[in-house]
Amino acid sequence: MKLSNIIYFSGLFCLSTGGLAKNATAESRVSKANQAAERVAINDISELESIENGKVNLIETSSSQSSLQENNDNSHSKDEHTIQVIGQRNRANTEVEDDTKKLLKVPGIAGDPLAAVYSLPGVVMAGGDFGGEPAIRGSSPDDNAYYIDFMPAGYIFHSFGPSIFNENLVQRFELFPAAFGAEFGEATGGVIDVSLRDPRNQDFAGTFDWSMLQTGLLVETGLTENQAFYASYRKSLIHLYLNEDEEEDGITIYEAPQSDDYQIKYQWLIGEQQKFTVSATGASDYIQANISDESEEGRANPEIIGDIYVDQDFDSIGMRWEYFHDNGGYLSLAISQLDDSEVIRYGEEQFVSSSYRENFFRGYYQNNWFNDHKLTVGAEIREFDFTYRYDLIPYFCTDHQQDCNQQRGERTNDAAQLKQTTSALYLSNLWKISSEIGVDFGIRAESNDYTDEKHIMPRAKLTWQVSDALVLNSKAGQYARFPDADTAIRKLGNPELKSPLANHFSIGASYDFLSVWKIGIDVYQKSMSKLALALPEGHPDFESHYSNDMSGEAHGIELLLEKDKSDGWYAWASLSWSQSERTNELTNETREYYLDTPLIFNMVANYDLNERWNFGARLTLRSGQKYTPIIGLRDNENYPGYYLPIYGELNSKELPLYHRLDLQAEYQYELWGLDAAWTFAIINALAHDNIEGYYYAPDGDESLDNYKIAEEKGIGAFPAIGFKLHF
Repeated sequence: MKLSNIIYFSGLFCLSTGGLAKNATAESRVSKANQAAERVAINDISELESIENGKVNLIETSSSQSSLQENNDNSHSKDEHTIQVIGQRNRANTEVEDDTKKLLKVPGIAGDPLAAVYSLPGVVMAGGDFGGEPAIRGSSPDDNAYYIDFMPAGYIFHSFGPSIFNENLVQRFELFPAAFGAEFGEATGGVIDVSLRDPRNQDFAGTFDWSMLQTGLLVETGLTENQAFYASYRKSLIHLYLNEDEEEDGITIYEAPQSDDYQIKYQWLIGEQQKFTVSATGASDYIQANISDESEEGRANPEIIGDIYVDQDFDSIGMRWEYFHDNGGYLSLAISQLDDSEVIRYGEEQFVSSSYRENFFRGYYQNNWFNDHKLTVGAEIREFDFTYRYDLIPYFCTDHQQDCNQQRGERTNDAAQLKQTTSALYLSNLWKISSEIGVDFGIRAESNDYTDEKHIMPRAKLTWQVSDALVLNSKAGQYARFPDADTAIRKLGNPELKSPLANHFSIGASYDFLSVWKIGIDVYQKSMSKLALALPEGHPDFESHYSNDMSGEAHGIELLLEKDKSDGWYAWASLSWSQSERTNELTNETREYYLDTPLIFNMVANYDLNERWNFGARLTLRSGQKYTPIIGLRDNENYPGYYLPIYGELNSKELPLYHRLDLQAEYQYELWGLDAAWTFAIINALAHDNIEGYYYAPDGDESLDNYKIAEEKGIGAFPAIGFKLHF
C-alpha cells in the first residue's frame, strides 16, 4: 500500500517510481504491494502434462496467449489425458523450464524474463520504454496481482526498469490475462505468477553477471545430503554513467538512480514425503537531485523547485512446508512477513512517508475425489499495519481526469495508522466428465474489515478436446481488489470507498499442426465497476474527494502463432485488437482509456547457428496510445509569472505508430576452464523516434500566446553488452 499517488506534478515529473522521468499524463504513480499466493494446479484436460525431475506439472495458459508456456506432445491420444496432482515425491525443482529459457532469450530485455511479458499479446508498458508496470487487456496496472513462490512481495519491478529477479533463478513465469481461477485474489486485471527454482544440492558454485546496466552474483551449494542453499545479489550501474554534483539544464543530480535486490532460499527435503523451505526476498530504489527555477521542469511546475529525494524498499521472509501423501494428496502451508517503506521529499519541504508490515498465511490441500474429480480447498489470511505521515499539497485526481491542476487542494498534513485484515476461503473442483471434456468450477469468498465487505466470487472453465490437435475452452469469473490507498485513507481520500469489481469472460481455441506449429485465438470481455472517481468542485460530496462512480469496459481478440524449436530455431508472432473505455457514471460520459492500444503486433525469433553462437530478433508494432492534447496556456494563480497548460478533450488524440526492432547475439565459450558467455544487443536497431507523449516545455520566453509543446520520446538506438561467468 502506497500513498504516492496523491503527489501530482502538474508539469513534467513522475516521482512515484523513484525516477525523474517526464510524464505526458502529468500524474505520479507508484506500484503498490499486492497480496501474493500460489497457483493451485486444478487445471483441465487441455493443459500440458509434463514430467520433470519427477514432478507432474499442469500449466494453465490462455489458448491464444501462453502456448509459449506449453510444450504439448502431439503423440498423446485423447484417452491418455488424466487428472493428476501437481507436486512431486519430495524432489527439488532445480531446473529452469524450457519456456522460461525462451523468454530469457528475447532480445532487448537484458535477460529479464518478466520484461518478456511485453512481447505477449494484449500487454503494454504503462510507463513507456523507460519503465512502468504492465497494463493487461485494457485494465490499469493497479488492477494486477503478482505472486512469487506462494508469498507476498513489496513490488516486482524496479523503478528504473527491470524486474527484481536474478534471471538464473526464475524457474517458471506465467501470465494469466483474464478469467483466472479461484486460487487468485486481489486482482481485477491480470495475474503474473513467478516461481523461483529450488537450490541445487551440489558442490559450491556460482554465477557472475555483468552488463552495462547492472551486475550480480549468485552462489549455491549443498549443505548436507538433503539440504541446499543459494543467495543472489544484484546492483544497478546506472549511476556510473551520470555526472553527479554537476548542474545541467537546471538539474543537479546528487545521488544518481540506484537499485539493488536479493533472493535467498534454503531447502530441506525431510524424508520421503516432506519439504521445508525458507525464502527471503528484497529490493530497494533510491535517487536524490535538485530542481532549480532555471530548469524546464521548474518553470513548468514551480511547486517542485528544490531538492527531491526518493527512497523505497522492501524485505520479505517466509517459510513453507509441503507434504506429499501416499494416496496422491498434497498439502502446502506458508507463513511470511513483509516490511515495506517509502519516503519522498520534494519542493518546499513537502514529503510523504509510509511503511507497513504485512503478516500473511496461506494453505491449501488437494486430492482426488471419487474417480473423476480433483478437489482443492484453500484459505488465506492477510493482515497489515500501515503507518503513514505527510505534509503536502494534494491533487485529488485519477487517470480519468484530463487536468489534475484543477483538482488541486490546500496544503495539509496528517499522521495515522491503518490496520486491515483480509480473509479468504476458496474451493475448486476439476471434473473430468469424459476423456474429451473437463469442467473446472471454483468459488472464492473474501472478507475485508476496512471496507466492511464480503464477496462471493464464482469462477469456471470448460475445456473440450475436440481432437488430438484442436482444443476449445471458455472461462468466466468475478473479481475484486482493495481500493488504492490514496483514494481510501482519511483526509486525502474517502474511507467509505468500496472495492473495485470486475467480471471476466473469454472463449478460445488452439490448434496444433505440422508437428511443431501451433495457432491460438482468444476473444475476451471485461466489465469493471466501482472504480474510483475524483469528485469535481461543487459536487455535494466534494469533501469526500472520491466516489465509486466510474465504470469500464474492455474487449478484444488475440491471435498467436508459435513454432516450437526445430532445425535450430523457434519463433512466435502475435496480433491483438482491443478497445478499452471508462464511463463517468455522474455525467454518463464515456471516454477511451488512456492506455487503450487498439492494435499490437509482436514477433520474436531465435536461431542457434552452432554450439557457440545464438541470434535473436524482436519486432514490436503498435498503434498509438490515447493522450489528451495541450491546446493553450493559462496563468498559474498560485505562482504569479508562471503558466499552466490548458488541456483539450480527454484522450481525444492518438500517438503516432510505435515500432521497435531489437537484435541480439550470444557467444558461449570457455574462460579459464569455466563456462562463459558474451551477449551483444542493439535496442531499437532502426533508431526510430517513438513518441510516447507531449508536454509543456517552457524556455523562459513563454507567454499566453507563445509556448512550446515538446515530444516525449522513447529509447533511441542503444547498444548493450553483457557478460556471464559460471564458476
